[in-house]
Amino acid sequence: MTAGRKRLIIELAATGVAPPLVMLILVLVRAAKALVWIALPVLYLGRAITSLIEKFFPTQGGGWFQGLGTALIVDGVLMWIVVWMVLFAIVKLIEKLIGRKKREA
Repeated sequence: MTAGRKRLIIELAATGVAPPLVMLILVLVRAAKALVWIALPVLYLGRAITSLIEKFFPTQGGGWFQGLGTALIVDGVLMWIVVWMVLFAIVKLIEKLIGRKKREA
């Protein structure tokens, strides 16, 4: 395995672990609106995915809360993926900017 590929795997893992921490920090500092603005279109996709899951695998009972767990899990996973992509893009952008500054110096 080359050094570049190994570094890419480490970056993917690090940015994959970071989204839950970023989401938790945003919720703790009451900046969850920023998180919603990042992934608002994805939450609409989560609604469609949840309805498809409920259509093919109907829940058994639950009353008013029927399907709420499925919706929360789908939205959580989609938010994790979106925040992961945003963080990975930011890391790559910063790396390119640092590399450009090094070449100019």
